[in-house]
Amino acid sequence: MFILSIRSKRWNIAMQHIYFAEKPANIRKPMKLVCHTHSLVPSRKLAKSETVHIQLTDHERTMYTALSKNNQKMLRRAQREAYQIFLYEEPSQENLRAFQRFYNDFAKRKKIEQINKVQMESISLLNNRGALFLSEVRSICGQTLCYRLDIVHAKKAMSYYVATCHPLLMPADLKRPIRYANRFLLWHNLLHLKQQGCLLYDMGELTNVATIRKFKLSFGGQVVDVYSGFIAQSKISALLLGVQKWRKQQSR
Repeated sequence: MFILSIRSKRWNIAMQHIYFAEKPANIRKPMKLVCHTHSLVPSRKLAKSETVHIQLTDHERTMYTALSKNNQKMLRRAQREAYQIFLYEEPSQENLRAFQRFYNDFAKRKKIEQINKVQMESISLLNNRGALFLSEVRSICGQTLCYRLDIVHAKKAMSYYVATCHPLLMPADLKRPIRYANRFLLWHNLLHLKQQGCLLYDMGELTNVATIRKFKLSFGGQVVDVYSGFIAQSKISALLLGVQKWRKQQSR
């Protein structure tokens, strides 16, 4: 069973956050709010979505064959680039702050949600539990091209955050390395996690954004249903959840 449970506070009420549960979790009574991320247990109280599971128990050659032809071609080209790979299996606060700055610049360009104070608190809690794996790829001149942040626990890993640099802000000689950087880093990480004994890699939510969905499906694996969201354990937390949902709808 893959359950990573961390305790934090949201709206000043006790909360338990459970990642990739495979069976109904044992919820502590004092917890007023429970948050699930990529649970495999169907629930009408949670939002259903899709992800891709890649079996890291497969032979490396089998994993490579499962890649799309375009991925195989791009990885062959990436092998000719002078990338520098940095793996932070116990990232420091300085490492995480550097990642946050890079990601938030990326989020501004993409007009997506940035990593705020509350989200950094969750990241720090995960890090304190030894459940984070941060990776970075740089160009030969030391320019960061891509970051990937994964949750790793009990021989399972899940893509958490990904950010890439903007090609238009880079000199001409780095535009080709940027094109391959994310694929190269992900493939490198899959093989590294496999070597470390991980059994499964969760690619993160399969969104309706065509380019993102195509990218995630291009690494092979199996599409599975997962369930995420909040479950209120008290009337007060249910009311607060309702207010939060209303605010999100109004901000769109």
